[in-house]
Amino acid sequence: MTRLDTAIMQSKQSKPYYHKIILDLLVQLTTSGKYRSLKALKQSGDKLTAEQKETLKSYTDSIILLLELGMAFHEIKQFLVNKKAQLG
Repeated sequence: MTRLDTAIMQSKQSKPYYHKIILDLLVQLTTSGKYRSLKALKQSGDKLTAEQKETLKSYTDSIILLLELGMAFHEIKQFLVNKKAQLG
């Protein structure tokens, strides 16, 4: 089981649908909105670039830490969207 899966399951805020919406958020942030879901990315056949893989790792690590801090999904999403907007 990955660290992200574990963090989601152990989160006090966790809901049954958290796993999917967090993965979809990661895809949206990593692809700059080109894909809205992991399913859409997989169906496209596109592969992530090296830069996108680094971005994905960074966002994943951030989500894990924010879940461990007890943040709810809507707080995590707002934090990451704001951070992305600041970075350009």
